[in-house]
Amino acid sequence: MKRISIEPSFAAWRRAARELLRQGIEPERIEWVEADGGAEATGGTPENPGLNPAPAIPRELLARLKTAACFRAPDRWSLLYRVVWRWTHGERDALAPDDRDGALLDQRIQSVEQETENLVLLTLFRRRDPSMGLPEFVGWYEPRNDLLERAAARFAARMGDSTWMLATPSGAAFWNGMLLRIGRPAAPETGAPPLALQAGSQGQQATQALQPSVMDGEAVTSEPTEALWLAYYASVFNALPAPVPLRYWRTPPVGPPLPARLTRERSRLGAQSGTVTVPKMPPIEYSATTPPLRDPAGPPATCRRCALWRNARQAVTGAGPAEASLMVVGEQPGEHENQHGEPFTGPAGQLLDTVLARAGLERAALYLTYAVKHYKWEILEQQRLEQQRVHRTPAWREVEACQYWLEKELAQVAPRVVVTLGATALKALTGPHVNLSEYLGQTIAHDGRLIVPTWHPSYALRTADSRLREDIVAGMVAAFGRAAGLVARPNHLASHTDSA
Repeated sequence: MKRISIEPSFAAWRRAARELLRQGIEPERIEWVEADGGAEATGGTPENPGLNPAPAIPRELLARLKTAACFRAPDRWSLLYRVVWRWTHGERDALAPDDRDGALLDQRIQSVEQETENLVLLTLFRRRDPSMGLPEFVGWYEPRNDLLERAAARFAARMGDSTWMLATPSGAAFWNGMLLRIGRPAAPETGAPPLALQAGSQGQQATQALQPSVMDGEAVTSEPTEALWLAYYASVFNALPAPVPLRYWRTPPVGPPLPARLTRERSRLGAQSGTVTVPKMPPIEYSATTPPLRDPAGPPATCRRCALWRNARQAVTGAGPAEASLMVVGEQPGEHENQHGEPFTGPAGQLLDTVLARAGLERAALYLTYAVKHYKWEILEQQRLEQQRVHRTPAWREVEACQYWLEKELAQVAPRVVVTLGATALKALTGPHVNLSEYLGQTIAHDGRLIVPTWHPSYALRTADSRLREDIVAGMVAAFGRAAGLVARPNHLASHTDSA
């Protein structure tokens, strides 16, 4: 057994793994140990230029391994090396979702990506007294995984030239308006001592100590902080004229929602545009890390094209008339649908019934289905005692895997108009390059069919502002009314396609 002691970082693992691959050492013969302290310690793997060169690894695979390396687990380095070893020896199935190593790697990547989103969205910064000097803002978060560098890069792109520091139990990131620095504790932590970190400002090095009492809890919450972030979001979304094209705007899924005035403005501008044509998605470029998906051999209940079936109770397929003129496509089943197997029967489905009634439509006349047939969920750390599962947005690879079933439903039902609920459903029909906010209030002609995009009912349910929630529901009612009008119009597809 070869004992390899490394600094717990992807760069250190990569250097050691490159040399181990060059020496041809199998994963079973290696014991990976994370070294104590900040310096890297290599366990007898000096580079030997006389050996064969290490095999080249695709950049896409390296990016996936780097993300998975952030997942804290005793076997994280051994898993990465085992995947690389198998891949370099021709076992391309090591990355497949139905492979044991591939499924574990994919699960950890999704966990890291989701926690990164949570960290960016839930961290609130406290504004410091100017007399205390830089940084201007200080934030605190306690991630389960090693996400400091990933999150710091996101904040650096978001907060402009404001100086800030993001502290975690394992280190801190400091942004001086131009450069991003990452500091680590000078010694292993025992209990909750001060966090010593190196920070840079105007070319000078300074040592700052952050006491645990400076901030309490996962994120600082106070009225001044709330006002600060509300002002920040308002400055981003209400700027007139728009600093960037509308297609590049992003709505934060958590936190202050998109202001109602801007929502109405987008809908009004979109309604004036009428029918638009969306270009087809570029051809998929397959690689070693994204091989072509195999066609399923049985019904949706036996589908293994992605890994979502592992944690879902059942596949929830579409329901409605076999030749319905109007099809409704949502994102994925929720907790209620996952238990009962019928689409849109939970809280979102109840709100959808209200929207349909206001639009003068009957559910029985529609075909209701999902872009993804299995429920994707996660138990948050603070909710594990209650065992409450929360919805997670499917990754594009999972949406792509389920397109086989969606296209099959579209071919069998042949609807005249399709209403998509939410961004994921719209992308499933048009491609990942199409953003919902850009096409709200419009009718899309794409691939021989008409698509009416609108909000998902769950977005309205998550919105705390009652006025904004009513705006969202009103927009959904208008979308279904427009879809009903297109269904009733003769030769609707040809006329709208020509006008586009």
